[in-house]
Amino acid sequence: MLLYGIILLEGFVTISLEILTIRQLLPIMGSSVIVTSLIIGIFLLFLALGYRSGGQYTNNYLRILQKNFTIAALGLGIGLSYTFIELFFQATQPVFPQMMLAPLCLYLLCIVAPIVFCLGQTVPIVLNLWREKLPTGKIGGKVLYLSTIGSFLGATLTALILLNYFGVAWSVFINFCILTALVLSLMEIKTQTFMFISIITLGAVVYQLNVNFEKNMFIATNNYSNFQVRLDQHSKTSYDKFLISNNHYHSCINEKNQGCLYIEKIKKILFNDLKITRKKILVLGAGGFTLSAENTYHNQFTYVDIDKSLPDVIRSNFRSSIEGKFIDDDARHYIHTTTDLYDVIINDVYNGIAIPTHLVTQEYFAEIKSKLSHHGLAVFNVIANTSLQDNYSKHMDNTIRSVFKNCMATPLQFDSRVISNIIYVCVKSVNEGNNDVYTDDLNRADSEYFKLEAA
Repeated sequence: MLLYGIILLEGFVTISLEILTIRQLLPIMGSSVIVTSLIIGIFLLFLALGYRSGGQYTNNYLRILQKNFTIAALGLGIGLSYTFIELFFQATQPVFPQMMLAPLCLYLLCIVAPIVFCLGQTVPIVLNLWREKLPTGKIGGKVLYLSTIGSFLGATLTALILLNYFGVAWSVFINFCILTALVLSLMEIKTQTFMFISIITLGAVVYQLNVNFEKNMFIATNNYSNFQVRLDQHSKTSYDKFLISNNHYHSCINEKNQGCLYIEKIKKILFNDLKITRKKILVLGAGGFTLSAENTYHNQFTYVDIDKSLPDVIRSNFRSSIEGKFIDDDARHYIHTTTDLYDVIINDVYNGIAIPTHLVTQEYFAEIKSKLSHHGLAVFNVIANTSLQDNYSKHMDNTIRSVFKNCMATPLQFDSRVISNIIYVCVKSVNEGNNDVYTDDLNRADSEYFKLEAA
């Protein structure tokens, strides 16, 4: 039964470790496909190397497993802690100022790879310990079956239960406890007492680095974010409360319930300039729910955000009430499945660092357009270079305008040296198919301007 448990729990911890690595690096590296693929790639490579290495041992199997689980427990409990990750990237990022992925690769190779390598040796070593007189294929199939079941449980329980109900720090600590329990189970009885005392001491350190640090640093953590609220009674920007998600400013508010500068810019355009009232407004990316905090102007607000815990976080720590309906869903999934039409759709979806890649495509913008009422407005908040001098900024502009032909873009500041919020206001209009231009040969500018003046 011990071997069954070892295989099952090793599979659990291995996949749980992969999910926790992706989650812990989210505030620093984001959730891009490149980052995720590098993490998965390193895991698979060093699992393969671990399988090969584990198959070459011919004796001392229990001692090797004890050593491997001890190394994995230390690496996971300390290497995946908030404190260690923050210090590691603070030290390495200045060394590679123009190579954003270099610190990530260094972390994966120095910290994560040895843990995975040690765990990967488990299956071939346990095969050598199997005492049942069965064909090799049958034993191998049973072991791989148990390992895969453990991996399935590690993937589902970590994402659905551990991260959602216990938080990131407890998820790391629980996996640490599983590995140390495996170490104890493999020890001889006469050495278990000493090892137990050592593990308790080490466990206290791991608890401090993870659970206690999380309690003191964050107001909440879940699958998507580490939340902080920063109070600043003497802020030069006149905001006295800031919501921080994954180490990035997520929202801000003052005593008048006014939001960040770009939110106030959107509000001015919609409610002061365009006088929008008694309309259906969809906000993709809820932030701090500040768009409707000061005044709804009798509009019906619907906020969509993938983080279902966000309203509770906001009400408990940021502001006491939310004006509008909340739907917990991925922005693209909601736009794809909803049958409702909206007079205004505001796209303000960020994962802390950037807009998720599946929410910057031509197809996604086209679906937003399809959910607008006749002459409806789409508003996009894009953080980019205001002079469109880089590929990302120019391609974002190209993509939005490829779908919405009638757009006006207003940056909060014009400075090609820095990035800034650019507010795109796009109209779904019957006239957007008009591609006529003025030329020296055919120029109707005067007559068409007089018609505009007369209107």
